Amino acid sequence: MNKVLILTASAFLATSGFALAQDKVYVEVPQPARDYVIAHPSDPVVIDGELSQGYVVPQTVTVRPIPDSPGYGYIYVDGRPVIVSLENREVVYLSDSRDGPVPDDVITYVEQNPVDTVAIDDITTGAIVPDDVDLAPVPSQPRYAYIYVDGGPALVDTRTRRVVWVR
Repeated sequence: MNKVLILTASAFLATSGFALAQDKVYVEVPQPARDYVIAHPSDPVVIDGELSQGYVVPQTVTVRPIPDSPGYGYIYVDGRPVIVSLENREVVYLSDSRDGPVPDDVITYVEQNPVDTVAIDDITTGAIVPDDVDLAPVPSQPRYAYIYVDGGPALVDTRTRRVVWVR
């Protein structure tokens, strides 16, 4: 009986210690909040260090509130939507829309197939290309299109018209 009691107590303490070690529980961000952030991109923000859930966004960074989702705000980092808790400025959601680096074959195609230069001021990664600017498609990757600005290519995500790469 004592062995069973000791084993039971040991198991309880071991599992409760494990539960106490899990110090962060991330909330499920409502889908309408995620949809709003995707539909309303903002100017890109530069973040020092690795961005991940739980990262505390510095006070110097302006976080935009999400209407109809009190307690949440958002920023864009490297063309990637990031949802932040307004209570403590912690990242609670990172979009998967960045999908990693641009494939090499896309960059090769864009560089080997220049198009006429368009006049857009200050084109940088994360900028939105205006609707009145024609985009040249990348045949092998319909997700991407491109323009040339100041003699160099700028790759654009066709879903958002956001610049994802600039040479």
